[in-house]
Amino acid sequence: MTNEIRPVLPAIPEPRRPVPPAPIHPLAALATIVLDNVFGVFEILDPLALVLTSAAVGAVGFLTTLFVQRHLARDEWGAATAKGLVMGVLAGVPFQVSGTAVGVPLLVWAGLHRWVQLPPLTSKPELPPAQDDEIIDVEPQ
Repeated sequence: MTNEIRPVLPAIPEPRRPVPPAPIHPLAALATIVLDNVFGVFEILDPLALVLTSAAVGAVGFLTTLFVQRHLARDEWGAATAKGLVMGVLAGVPFQVSGTAVGVPLLVWAGLHRWVQLPPLTSKPELPPAQDDEIIDVEPQ
């Protein structure tokens, strides 16, 4: 053994978050809400174009969520594709309520995660536990 003193580095306190991060980027949730409500007008005006409008809204919702999740949220392609499919289907359902009913809680969740923080834990740094109780001086010979 050698008598070695290791400095204790102060820990940088991280803000604690009581709310976990949302699974969907807030921009993708907002795009789903907007697509659900904007294209809903066309569904009401022309019921015959309901199938085409729903398919177009679903495709735009899928692509929007796919690229937002891939490039802004930095998800892998598989996760971004899965999230894009779910949000595209929700936006493409011919009822205006479905995309909004999912998008608004996701936006609230993302906002709570971003702005609600608990104060950091303030504790004194602890020394690592000593392995031996005695100090032995070793002099080179």
